Amino acid sequence: MIALWKKTQGWKLPLLALIGLTFALVSVLGRAEVPPKEPVTMPPVSPYAQSVVGIGVIEPQSEIVAIGSEIPGVVREVHVKVGDKVSKGAPLFSIDQRDIDAQIAVLEAALISARVQADDADFQYKIVQNMGDKRAVAKEDFSRRKYAAQLAAARIVEAEAQLNQARTTKDRMTIKAPIDGAVLSVDIRDGEYAIAGATSMPMIRMGDLSRLHVRVEFDEENAASLSQAAAVKAYLRGDTSKVYDLSFIRFEPFVAPKQNLAVAGQRVDTRVIEAVYALPDDVQNLLIGQQMDVFVEKPVQ
Repeated sequence: MIALWKKTQGWKLPLLALIGLTFALVSVLGRAEVPPKEPVTMPPVSPYAQSVVGIGVIEPQSEIVAIGSEIPGVVREVHVKVGDKVSKGAPLFSIDQRDIDAQIAVLEAALISARVQADDADFQYKIVQNMGDKRAVAKEDFSRRKYAAQLAAARIVEAEAQLNQARTTKDRMTIKAPIDGAVLSVDIRDGEYAIAGATSMPMIRMGDLSRLHVRVEFDEENAASLSQAAAVKAYLRGDTSKVYDLSFIRFEPFVAPKQNLAVAGQRVDTRVIEAVYALPDDVQNLLIGQQMDVFVEKPVQ
């Protein structure tokens, strides 16, 4: 009996392995074929026989202006909202001005006091200056009154300068639009603390939208193939139904690391030359920051 059990034990394991392999083959071969996936939108095709391709980003013709504050403080009022069109010099937001207002009041009072003292010193000096006989007053007294009048006049100038400085500081605490344009984003609220200088997130972004530009990055090895007179066409990323004719504005005279990546995992150590092109005046429904696929005609060699 033991010998029979040992004989049957030797073929069971290969049999089970064969059954498992057969099941796996049936499962794989019997699976329904998955249809190939088609892209939601077809990638753009170059309209030229030979072309240089770049990735562009739509921007205002003024570029994006990042608004900050020269003076730190708590924001008391934001005067604009996203989409507002503002003129140069229009207020954007204001810093708390109660402290500077108090300083101005003190300096205004000091200026009044300085003027009164100057009037008195000038009067005292004119008394001895208009005497017919100069021997009637000591030289020391004459000089003392003369210099007192000059010192009082100088203190008026000093007080006026301090007052003007305080008023300038107050004026700087209302941040104004540096250009005519539209407000693109607002990232500051009443009661928040405004940090002076550059920040990672601009408090307000604005730009001149009277005409839109496209900033395009071309790999530096293609720089020799670019020409100011070349025809340029662009497609909005994800929309090949409409083509836009671009007109050349300028090349940026600085080769920089690539910022706009076409696909995930692309090398970021590629250096690019930037060119700025203008979109037609009548474009609509385009947003700042949208990407475009740009094709520059390359002369056939």
